[in-house]
Amino acid sequence: MQPKIKWGISTLGCHELDLPAICQLAEKHGIHHLEVRSLADCLNLPEYLDVTYPNDPGAAQRILRRHRQSIIALNSGFSLIGADDEARDELLAFARWADLLDIPYIRVFGGGSMSEPLTQSDIAAATQNLRWWKRQREKHEWVTQIALETHDGFSSAERCLQLQDAFGSPVHVIWDTHHTWKMGNESAEETWEQIAFMIRHVHIKDSISVPSSRHPYSYVLPGQGEFPVDDVWSVLGENNYRGIVSLEWERKWHPYLPDLDTALTALTESGWRSGAPFPVGR
Repeated sequence: MQPKIKWGISTLGCHELDLPAICQLAEKHGIHHLEVRSLADCLNLPEYLDVTYPNDPGAAQRILRRHRQSIIALNSGFSLIGADDEARDELLAFARWADLLDIPYIRVFGGGSMSEPLTQSDIAAATQNLRWWKRQREKHEWVTQIALETHDGFSSAERCLQLQDAFGSPVHVIWDTHHTWKMGNESAEETWEQIAFMIRHVHIKDSISVPSSRHPYSYVLPGQGEFPVDDVWSVLGENNYRGIVSLEWERKWHPYLPDLDTALTALTESGWRSGAPFPVGR
């Protein structure tokens, strides 16, 4: 069964573009949902937005409306394990802009590594930051929530559940299907069965088992690698998933990758976009 997918993109794939140009690129490919990590090659999004749209968040909203775009997440680099006061202040700045622009989620990382077990102090640090965030959100009456990406030391369903159990309240999750497969050694079905109720939207990308400068694998265009995308589509389709799947094209961190326009064309030509992938080499 093919899922009814609403597609999104991360601006990591077009990190050098400003908001109008990003919206134009997305609209060209019939995509209307954005995860914003970089604007005009600036990762400090609150600072960039303060300078570019001073005292006028409506200007950014008008650009989004003109191109029929919505921002589904403002993606921070905040890490639940190891965050200091400066990182917390930055997250609060992200939250202020997320609230102004009606963005439902701020992406955060967990920290740690899948190569080592999470320690009691790791979980304690992470839950401490979750509780701190909960207090800040209530204090400021923000609607926006933080969402944990399955990344680094939280690249498995088991560890996400471990964190939620320790926190004692819901933890929202952005399911990076590549990370839970490649680093968490989970099938799509295994991940979904455990944390489906926590998932808010989905990341997808492809890779081959050839080392790159940052990882023991290399990212490739959709449909040209080893990622078991059929398994993801089966799980999402069988469970009537109606959320967003975002192509997280990480050209900012991996400059060997072609531009996002090329990746989005490959997304369609490979059959990934329709949820009916073609065999490699077709």
